[in-house]
Amino acid sequence: MPTELRKPVTRRTVDTHGHRRRKLIVRLEPGDIIAFREEKCRAWFTAPLSRVFQQVVAWNVYARKAQAKEKKS
Repeated sequence: MPTELRKPVTRRTVDTHGHRRRKLIVRLEPGDIIAFREEKCRAWFTAPLSRVFQQVVAWNVYARKAQAKEKKS
């Protein structure tokens, strides 16, 4: 059974990302919040996990529809 999120958990990505080619720092916070920042930068960007989940689902649905449409052509 998964552990409930009661304290922040922070991790660094393995690969670099973005135009500056920096690693990302990702934090899961209590209250079901996800936060991101670039390594060596101070600014955090946060979002509710539910909104991030909805967006990822929408991207995947869009990709599957585009793939199915491509197969028909």
